Amino acid sequence: MARTLGGHRAGFTLIELLIVMAVIAILATVALPAYQDQIRKARRTDGQTALVGIAMAQERFRANCSRYADTLDPDSSGMVCGADDGYSLPLADTTPDGWYTLSLNRADVAGFSAIATAHKSQVADRAGAVACDVLRIDQDGAKTPRECWR
Repeated sequence: MARTLGGHRAGFTLIELLIVMAVIAILATVALPAYQDQIRKARRTDGQTALVGIAMAQERFRANCSRYADTLDPDSSGMVCGADDGYSLPLADTTPDGWYTLSLNRADVAGFSAIATAHKSQVADRAGAVACDVLRIDQDGAKTPRECWR
């Protein structure tokens, strides 16, 4: 015979368990998207850090070669600074954690634009209404989209 407390059976009813499960499901529905947004925002620093590193490497390159590099060459052992061999930086074309692909655009004597393009689940990254799937930095340190760099 089951023990009773004050004349009632001890334990939970099926209805009580269903109510608890429904509350947990509602909380998970609300919390999961916010959690995923925070994870994407944290991953965004992977691209930002890589772009700042490229900008610093570009300034070192320009000090040595009188122009900006126009390619990233992870297989190179050092800066390539010659018209015959091209102008390349010995940097990887993906970020350390692999969430972004890196490239140089519009690189010449006057300036450069480094681009980090998101892939995998990072493509859904947003800062408010602004998509953060493509991050950029140029020779002046201008970072776009601005909302994604805060």
